[in-house]
Amino acid sequence: MKKRSIPNLMWLILLVFVGLIFISCKNDDDEPDTPAPSPTTLVSDEFKGNVLGSHWQWANEPDQWDINTTRIDYLHFKGLAGANIWCDDNTSRLYQEIASEQDFDVSTLIRGIWGNNASDVAGLVVKSASSGEWVLIKLWMHGDGSGRLEFQTDCNDIISPVPGSESQGGDIEIYLRIRKTGNDYTGYFKMAGGEDWVTIGTTQFSDLFPLQVGIFGGIDSGDGELMVEVDYFRSE
Repeated sequence: MKKRSIPNLMWLILLVFVGLIFISCKNDDDEPDTPAPSPTTLVSDEFKGNVLGSHWQWANEPDQWDINTTRIDYLHFKGLAGANIWCDDNTSRLYQEIASEQDFDVSTLIRGIWGNNASDVAGLVVKSASSGEWVLIKLWMHGDGSGRLEFQTDCNDIISPVPGSESQGGDIEIYLRIRKTGNDYTGYFKMAGGEDWVTIGTTQFSDLFPLQVGIFGGIDSGDGELMVEVDYFRSE
């Protein structure tokens, strides 16, 4: 049997060594500079950049939307026609998904600008991706310029209207909040930043995980326009 020569063996060792260095460098280059947010944690967002963060997903993405453009430091989108969330949900919904059981406390400052539509909707929602059920605080807006909050689960009014939430003029900016404690979901609102939160009520729903938590909006009935603006989404 012919033995391998020493020079050939050295070349083989050198090639293996170079290959290991190449693989190591490639793996380092493939790693992202900043790790993606965990899918089990809700991420606060002040909407100050021009790009939507990777922690967000759209359901029924609106035809027109932007961040920090139409209004500085706001998410802005135009409501789609024929879009409501009541017994079914076909609204434009920007959400984050969490995969495991946990308590949370989320809030937002949302503005609705509406015209002559018979029914427009926008608000804050927690929806089960498994069961399709949800709990939400809905700003319900009408063609006469009036608006009011409703606290709902699917096909069910918990409190409607929410006392003290009524508005006129077709333009309102309002603070909304939902706190989850176990299977209890408590809704809150306030009309101005310096005010204390007003408790709407507490309800329960089949919160089968994963849960989708976020903002929604849409034109339920009418051929006019609805503009929705969101200052922030905060999680505690």
